[in-house]
Amino acid sequence: MRSLISSRVLRVHVAALVAMALIVGSAAAVAAKPPPKPPPTPSPTPTVAPPPAAPTITIASTGSLEPDQVYANIDVTVTCAVGSTFTNGWIYILQNDRGGSGSFTTTCTGTPQVARSRVVNGNRFTLGNWTARAFVRVTKNGQQTQVEASRTITLVPGVSVRIADQGQLTGTSGGAAKLAVAVACPSGATGQSSSVTLTQGAAIGSASFTPICDRQTTTVVLSFTASGGTFHTGSATAAASASVGFNGESFSGTDSREVTILESSTGDTTPPSTPPNLGANVFGDGETWLDWNASTDNATPSGLIVYEVFLNGRFDQPIGGGLTAAILYADLGVVNTIDVFAVDGAGNRSAPATVTVDCSFGFGCQ
Repeated sequence: MRSLISSRVLRVHVAALVAMALIVGSAAAVAAKPPPKPPPTPSPTPTVAPPPAAPTITIASTGSLEPDQVYANIDVTVTCAVGSTFTNGWIYILQNDRGGSGSFTTTCTGTPQVARSRVVNGNRFTLGNWTARAFVRVTKNGQQTQVEASRTITLVPGVSVRIADQGQLTGTSGGAAKLAVAVACPSGATGQSSSVTLTQGAAIGSASFTPICDRQTTTVVLSFTASGGTFHTGSATAAASASVGFNGESFSGTDSREVTILESSTGDTTPPSTPPNLGANVFGDGETWLDWNASTDNATPSGLIVYEVFLNGRFDQPIGGGLTAAILYADLGVVNTIDVFAVDGAGNRSAPATVTVDCSFGFGCQ
């Protein structure tokens, strides 16, 4: 009986020990299990920088056509926001299928800024109405915005005036002097009454002339009779205003500068030097561009030396006012001989500078 009780007690102890072991093992297993991973943090949504605010463009209603008619000057008003960077600006001026282009630049200040573009057209512009198209591109935060504007504009004549740096007394008494003025204006404009004044102390003289508008620079030599005193050698002040008309309006160019009046060439018999380094650049249609260096003279200032250009023995044009270049049109089908003479204030003529232009080819000149 005791043996049976002892066995039963033993079994109870063993069962208790097993249960305890299972509890401890289960707790250890729970303790050893890693905690669950936290949920992933969502990636932030990328911020897209806003594009630059669109600039505005206004094209001026008129542009100034330079006398050679190759260039026109047009003003464009641009407004772009602070923080934007001006990247590009360009403009086209078109008439039917021909025209030219130019560029301009400005800064983004948030206020209107006027930019000038010098537009070039190798085939030459004409006075009158054209279509202008302007484009502006700005950048901000790596993004670009581009806008454009267009309108009809009118090209009006620009007038260039250049007074020679030197004048000359025309007699020994000092009562009069002469001065050369070079003027150019586009074809299609009409020359109007224009004037030049020459002042030296109390002596004042004035002279008038009418510009010739044919794209070429034309030099006029004007005589001034002093009032209120007499002209003499030395420094004087000259001021010129040349006016032309177009579409019922007047347009003008001006120049003023200090000039030096030299002694009279009365009695001078020494001719000026032959124009040095005469060269010619000819195009296939016979248009010939000449250039040379200035001649020197013992009495006549360089600004009053007149260069006479002859083509194949016939007079073609005079060039003065200190200019040493000319454009003429050679005869097709022959070898052309071009002579340039320098003529001083006393009428003395230099030996000619000569160049030939070959237009004897059936396909043009070279």
